[in-house]
Amino acid sequence: MKPFRTLLPVFLAILASCKESKPEAKQQIEAPTPSTPPLEKLAISGRHRAASTPALGPSQTNAFNTVVIDPGHGGNDEGTAWYHVKEKDTALAVALRLAKLLEANHIPCVLTRTTDTYISLDERVNIANRHPRSLLVSIHFNGSSDSSASGSSSYYFSKSPSGKFVAQVIQEALDKSHITPNRGINAQDYAVLVRTVGCAVLVECGFLSNKAEAAQFASPEGQQRIAEALLLGIMRAKPVIIIDPPETEIAKCEVYAKRLEEKEHQHRASVVSSKSAVTPNPLQK
Repeated sequence: MKPFRTLLPVFLAILASCKESKPEAKQQIEAPTPSTPPLEKLAISGRHRAASTPALGPSQTNAFNTVVIDPGHGGNDEGTAWYHVKEKDTALAVALRLAKLLEANHIPCVLTRTTDTYISLDERVNIANRHPRSLLVSIHFNGSSDSSASGSSSYYFSKSPSGKFVAQVIQEALDKSHITPNRGINAQDYAVLVRTVGCAVLVECGFLSNKAEAAQFASPEGQQRIAEALLLGIMRAKPVIIIDPPETEIAKCEVYAKRLEEKEHQHRASVVSSKSAVTPNPLQK
């Protein structure tokens, strides 16, 4: 557990530098300028459909240049699994389809994994952070002991206006696709949302514990519909200037620093506990 002791001072130093941000540097979410070109057509499933998405404006008005697609879980981490449908497989299938759609619409994208392999949270975050001006979209599926639970939901970091905006736009696209009921958006401090430098959202596409939804998500048609809805959400968000204020970075630093401190405390407690559990052998004295 040495890394925690090593990382904590570094991260606290980052936190201190974050707090030096000037208030006047704060930038707000702005709507597209009136000069936005007419509606464009999106390339979906090898065909063109008219979309209610504004065409991309000049490159400087786009908050993200690259989409980092993060299929949740993988390898020995299966995620939730119901009715012989595994979250890791379904998330990857949707991610690969989304990547093709983004490429067809000339939006650069990278995937945190392209095969059934385990990728740590650290590496997922590192991949996203290696791409400046990127949007991370982490794809997951839900599970519940209540087999009637259903619907999609999107999550964002609680102090990120940009994350909330993108989560809302993606959720609206999922809702309009009528794939599954709309459970809305929620603020959560998930690691992939806290530790990414750029904008990040996590999407729970539906419940594998719901037999009807599991069957739908296991089918190529269902996976394609989800990928198309995610594409529409991303395309609707892209023309808008989305820059989080300095307070967002400070909040992320504080959350992560607190988690490092908690892990360090747990490590120390476990060391003390293991030492106290060892009783001296009188014969060795």
